[in-house]
Amino acid sequence: MFGFEIQPVRSRNWEIEEEEDQEVVSVEIPKPSISFINDNYKLEFSNNDTPLNIIVSTNGSPSIFVKGCFESNQLDEIADISYSDIKTLKTTNTNTVLNNKCTVYRHKIEKSMIFITVQYDLQSERCFGFTELVLNTFKNVSQVLVLDKILNTHYLSQNYTHPIPPFTRAIFNSFFKNDYSLTPLESSNIIENLSASFLTICQVRNIPACSILNLYESHLNIESVQSFTPIVKSIYPQLFNNSSLKQEDITSQFKLMINALNKRNDKGMYM
Repeated sequence: MFGFEIQPVRSRNWEIEEEEDQEVVSVEIPKPSISFINDNYKLEFSNNDTPLNIIVSTNGSPSIFVKGCFESNQLDEIADISYSDIKTLKTTNTNTVLNNKCTVYRHKIEKSMIFITVQYDLQSERCFGFTELVLNTFKNVSQVLVLDKILNTHYLSQNYTHPIPPFTRAIFNSFFKNDYSLTPLESSNIIENLSASFLTICQVRNIPACSILNLYESHLNIESVQSFTPIVKSIYPQLFNNSSLKQEDITSQFKLMINALNKRNDKGMYM
C-alpha cells in the first residue's frame, strides 16, 4: 500500500547494533609462569608443611619499600614470575626497581616469610591468573599481605575532605583479624588489580588477607614509601628485629630508587 516495507522499531543506531551482532574474536590472556633458581626450591615448596606468610608488593612505592628495607642483606632470591610479552630490562644495581621483573624472595632467617616484588604493571584481566599461580605454587599459606597504592586524586573520602598524603588505608577479608589499628578504606572507594584478586581468592580459600593502600602523588616522595614501615612492623615485628641495616642506610636506598623512578617517569623513558 505504501510502496515500502515497514521495518521494526530500533531503540538505538542500527550501525551500532550490527557491529554488536558481529562475531567477537576472543583474545587469549597471557599466562604467567614461575621459574625457580634451582630445582631444590621447587621441590621444597611443592611439599611444604610450614605455614607461609606472603608479602606482595606492587610496582612503585611498595616495591621500593621492600627492596630498601630487606633485599640487600636479608632476602634470598628464589624465583621469578614472568610473562612472555613482558620483557625485563637491564639496570644498574641502584636502579633495580626499574628492571620490569617480578622476583620472589625468601627471608634468610624467618624462612616462613615470602616476598614477591611485582615491578611491572598488571592489567586487571591478568591479576587473577597471577594470584592463582602464587597460591598454587606456595602450599600452606597462612596469610597474605599486599602492599599496594592508590593515586591521591582517585581517593574519595566520606566527609568530602581530602587529606594530604602520604597516608595509608587498609582493606581485608573476613578471615583477617585487624589487631593492628589499621584504618579501613572508606566504602566510597574501590580496589582493583592485585589487591582485588588476592582478597577475593584468599576469601574463597579461607586464607586471611589484607591490602595496605598507600595514597601517593604522581611524583613519588620518601614519605610515601616510609608510610608502610609502622604497619608492616606491627604485623611482622620479627622482620625488623633481625635487621642489621641502619635507618640512614635504608633512607639512602629509598632516595636512590625514588630518584631513579621519578627521573624515568619525568622523561618517559628507561635509563
